[in-house]
Amino acid sequence: MIILAAITVGSFTIWVMPQGTQAKFVVSDAKENLDGIIDQQKTVADSTSEEFAKMTNVQITPDNYINIAQISSSQVNSFIITIVQSDIPEEWRESYSAYTSYLRAYNSYIQETIVVANKLKENPGVDITEDKIKIATMLNDANSMIDVSQKARP
Repeated sequence: MIILAAITVGSFTIWVMPQGTQAKFVVSDAKENLDGIIDQQKTVADSTSEEFAKMTNVQITPDNYINIAQISSSQVNSFIITIVQSDIPEEWRESYSAYTSYLRAYNSYIQETIVVANKLKENPGVDITEDKIKIATMLNDANSMIDVSQKARP
């Protein structure tokens, strides 16, 4: 949870930047930069998955999960912003673009888990079997974009 808090604080700094400017971050090592974002995202994804499982096993409330998922979604948005604002060498653009597609798809997955949490909040006994299949498919589709990003590396 400490790692999640650290990422949140780091993500928050992106959000407080002035909105009217288009800042570009010059990336001196594109591989290291992307690997760092990937590592941070893996931490967020692992935590989100763990908390979703806890919610579906009635170890935490849907409201608790929704709060966690919203923080995770904000963190993923900050990763997207970081990538979009990175000034990277041309040979890395395809890999960065594919990873951005993964992050957007992963964010859609998070939003769908929030829909499931809201269903459980409204009716704790509701059958979410179909929902679990749908979100598993969404997650698999998102994860396939990681492979595209990896293969596009120079």
